[in-house]
Parts: sequence; structure tokens; C-alpha cells
Amino acid sequence: MISLSVVIPCLNEEESLEFCLRKIKKIFLKKKIKFSEIIVVDNGSTDDSLKIAKKYKARIINQKIRGYGSALKAGINASRGEYVCFADADDSYNFLELPKFIKKANQGYELIQGCRFPSGGGTIKKGAMPFSHQYFGNPFLSLIARIFFKIKFNDIYCGFRMFKKTTYKKNFYFSNGMEFAVENLIKLDQSSSKSCEIPITLHRDKRIKNQSHLKTFSDGFKTLKFILTCGNQSILLVLGFLILFYVAGKLVFFNSSSSFDNVLIFGLSTLFLIQIIFFFFFSNLISEYLGFKKDNIINRIYKYINFNYSFIIALSFLIIFILIYIADSLKILSLNFSFLNLFLLLILILFQILINILIVSVIEFFKKK
Repeated sequence: MISLSVVIPCLNEEESLEFCLRKIKKIFLKKKIKFSEIIVVDNGSTDDSLKIAKKYKARIINQKIRGYGSALKAGINASRGEYVCFADADDSYNFLELPKFIKKANQGYELIQGCRFPSGGGTIKKGAMPFSHQYFGNPFLSLIARIFFKIKFNDIYCGFRMFKKTTYKKNFYFSNGMEFAVENLIKLDQSSSKSCEIPITLHRDKRIKNQSHLKTFSDGFKTLKFILTCGNQSILLVLGFLILFYVAGKLVFFNSSSSFDNVLIFGLSTLFLIQIIFFFFFSNLISEYLGFKKDNIINRIYKYINFNYSFIIALSFLIIFILIYIADSLKILSLNFSFLNLFLLLILILFQILINILIVSVIEFFKKK
């Protein structure tokens, strides 16, 4: 038998909040729960939402920092139950399905995620989800999240979720917007010994005057940026090595008769490759700092990265190049075009590496802060 806190973020939800609270109370009376509470996190409502919450004896948490994630974090931190469940206040998620989640919690699951899509057995009622979200945005973001984070869920944006609070507290969360749903799911999955996804039904919300707080493009791109930055970048690393093979192929045909074109292609390809490789390492380092589980073996490379030595090496090569160029101009040395440009390219690569190493220092500074 579990104890349960239900957290509902709220911003001007007088049209639908009562439907949610009535259903939750009904379930609490039917199910045997050791302890139960409803927490309504108000994000600055100016309508009668708080009056409705008080009518149903819900705990009210006032969260001044705006945002879906910000509201949920405040409610979860204030919760007193062993398990926490959250869902939206618009009645699009049917709280009468709460027993499904409670059953799984009683079976020892630490994370129970709802799924609205048929791919996970769920159902989306007509008019419950915009066409672009149902057939493009959600499936695409869920797919790349599965690829980049190796999670098993079909619906990463589903806002009907239950989890053990002790599992939640193993992590820290930096997202305050809608992307919190994704960050929270990934970190809970990484920290849970037992997790599952269960089918639910998404209904058309009860809003009449008010509109959804989800901003399709801005929230979608925030999630995409989050996944690409914090996820597993092996795909990009593979792309980088494909570029390397391409450059190696070009080098086979490198000759002085077409030196300018070859130097240009070789230079741009090499610089592009280096930046992809560095982004791979940056991503692993940053995501580890942000609380995602990463392979520490990859990040051990930073022990061997030293700004001081890199700067001295790059500066030395620059001085050598200047001396060689002067010697060539004075006809002391007779060098061909390809050699000079290759040497210049080497200096550019060294300074590019130097700048990337400097970025590592900035990242480490923010970690300390």
C-alpha cells in the first residue's frame, strides 16, 4: 500500500480544474492508500482557480517563477507522499485512470509513464491533440529521444506520470519549461530499477475561453536543442569519421596541379571534422554536469587537455610558419604552394583546437559555480 501525492500545475484553469479534483477525490475514496494529498501549484492565476482548489481542500503552492517545469518542481518538492503523480489541470488526462498507475506502483515500479499513442497501446480522442503534434512533433521528438538517450518510451511528452519520490531526488533538474517533461522522464528512467509505460486515453480538454499553454514551435525547438545537446552524440561522431574518410580520399589525389581546390576542400573538411569531434566531447561533458548518466571513460580525455601546452604549441607553429614564409619570400627557401598552405592549415587547426580547449575551461568554470 503506497502513499500518494498528486501534483497539478495551474495557471487560470477555472474551466477545467474542478473536473480533475472531483475525479481524484473519487479515486482516493475507492482505493486503499496509506496517505493521499492533492497539491495545486499556482503559477500566477487571476481567475477562480484557487477558490476551486480550496473547495476541494487541496494544498496550494504559490510558485512565482513561471513555467511548466518550475511549477512541477515546486509541487514535487513540497509533496509528502512516497509516490508522486502529476498531470495537467485541463482534464485532457482522465484521473479516473489513476488506479492503473497505483497498481503498477504497488508492484514495485519506480516509474510509471503514460502513453497516448497507439504505438504504446494508447488512444487519442478526436480533437484532443493538434494534427502537427500527433503525426509529426511528438513522434519525431520521441524517436530521437529514444535514439539519443536509449530510452524505451513511445510518448516522452505525456504529462500523466507517476514515480517514487526517492528516485526523483537522486537527480537535479535544470529545466523550467515544457522540456522538463523530457528531462524528468530520462533522469527517472536512468535512476529507476523498474520502470514501465502504460496506455492511457487523451481527451479533448475542457477549456473554452483559455488556450493551451504549450507553444508548438518554441517548446518543440527547446526540446530538440535539449536532446541534441545532452543526448548520446555517437551519430555525430560517426558522421565526423565519414568526413575523415572523405578527406583521406581527397589526400590520395592531392597534387600540385590542382592544389588550391584540394587545399580548400581538405581544409574545410578537416575543420568541420574537428568541430564535430569536439562537439561530441563537449556534449558528453555538459550532459554529465547536468546530471545525465554518461560514460566517464569518454570524459577522461579532459585530463589530458591542457590550455597552457596547447597555446605554446600553436604559438610555436605560428612563429615557425612566419619564419618559413619570410624565407620563401626572400628566396632563401624554395617551397611550393601546397606545402605553405598545408602548413597554414595546420596552424588553423591548432588554433581551432586551442579555442575548443578554452571552451572546456568555461564549462568547468560554470560547473564549479
